[in-house]
Amino acid sequence: MSDILERWRAGEGFPDVLVIDGHTHVGDWPHGPNFNSVEEMARGAVAVMDANGVDAACVLSGGHMWQGCDYTIGNDDLIELVSRVPDRLIPFAHVNPNDNLASIRTELDRVYAAGCRCIKLINEYQGNYPGDGPNLMEVYRFASRYGMLVANHHWEIRVLSRLAVEFPTVDFVCAHYWKEQDELLVNASNVYANIWDIGPVGWLERAFKRLGPEKFLFGSDAFMNPMSVGIGPVVYADIPDDHKKMILGLNQSRLLDKVGALPKPFKEKFAL
Repeated sequence: MSDILERWRAGEGFPDVLVIDGHTHVGDWPHGPNFNSVEEMARGAVAVMDANGVDAACVLSGGHMWQGCDYTIGNDDLIELVSRVPDRLIPFAHVNPNDNLASIRTELDRVYAAGCRCIKLINEYQGNYPGDGPNLMEVYRFASRYGMLVANHHWEIRVLSRLAVEFPTVDFVCAHYWKEQDELLVNASNVYANIWDIGPVGWLERAFKRLGPEKFLFGSDAFMNPMSVGIGPVVYADIPDDHKKMILGLNQSRLLDKVGALPKPFKEKFAL
């Protein structure tokens, strides 16, 4: 029997297990805001994490990522939010590739100077801008130059295969896992998948057994969803607890630590 599962079911959370939600959003969205202000974001995010036994969350700006919005405002909110809760929240800054290249470069410089070491893209929802279009290639070059982690809502497999080879020092995270990514996850050492998706019963467990635990990262798409929708498939999976620990937080912590984004308290508490 899994000790992690039994303790979680007993309402004890995750004692001595590092848990990092690698996929959360804050702020306004087209279908409604999850928090109405940065102050409320800070209070609410911590309350939700505490209720679910989650140590830290990778936070992405909300509706300002959508086409036609000013993404710099979303980054402003993100930077202020993380300054309020620096030991629990990890910022993933955003740029819209449809903006002019000079403005994108300026924003990348600004968020990096503010301490952001991770980027989240969602170009599929921004006029379906190509994942290897010229402005995004500049983003990847910036990430390679300064050592940043890059996540995206969705990359075409052919595009991500190219990026993984062209930027071998950049770790790329698919924000939603699909079985079509399997071959690339096996063959590309710098490609990972966040587990957030909805599939038939056992779909994720089968993926863990098929590919191993090394390439998977826990995520829930909170704070629009309950964090439990991402936790449940991991804790209930018929895999060893050591593998659950990797997926719940250790894999993500390694990627974050590599770019200097892992909060120091976790490095000390879990001897990372």
